[in-house]
Amino acid sequence: MAQASSKSKKPAPVNDNFLEALRDLSKGVVDDARTQLHQAVTSDVRSSFGLDSSGTLNPNEQVSINQLQKAEAQGEEKAENRFSSRIEQMRSEERSRLLREEAASRSQIDSIRNEILSLAKSMGDFAQEVQMAAMQAPANPGIYHKGFFAHLKSVISLLRQRVDSSKNWLASANSRANKRGHYWGQVQKSGTKYMLSSERYMVTSTG
Repeated sequence: MAQASSKSKKPAPVNDNFLEALRDLSKGVVDDARTQLHQAVTSDVRSSFGLDSSGTLNPNEQVSINQLQKAEAQGEEKAENRFSSRIEQMRSEERSRLLREEAASRSQIDSIRNEILSLAKSMGDFAQEVQMAAMQAPANPGIYHKGFFAHLKSVISLLRQRVDSSKNWLASANSRANKRGHYWGQVQKSGTKYMLSSERYMVTSTG
């Protein structure tokens, strides 16, 4: 009976081995989880405080004031660099826009100047035609000729009024342009000294 009893107790070590293996497995899973958690925590802390990625940080290790200040300084430097980059980009875009507008204005001004020259030439041709018409005395003057010359006179009088008005306006515009050119020439020559002078006030106040 004793021998049979001893034989029946032999499977017990198998059960113990199974429980031990289960405990080992659970211990391995827990250790692995702890390791991953430790890596995640230390990585986040290094990233948050600007610590070097090659350094190590234990869970119980405290971050020094110097490290906090360094992280803050690095964050401010990055923000300042991004801000400066954006400002430079905006300035570049503004310069490009101004250059495009200046080119468009120059093209429009050149077109208008060409039209003015063409009109001036046409006026010169018109003046010659008027002179020729006035010099040709009709052989048999009549009401038609009287009406023609009267109408031509009224047209010339109206044109003369407009030309005189345009001439006065153009002379005033040229005078203002000359004053502005003199003003900026003096500014480039004398700087702020001229800008604060009484002569500068007289120039700018008169146009």
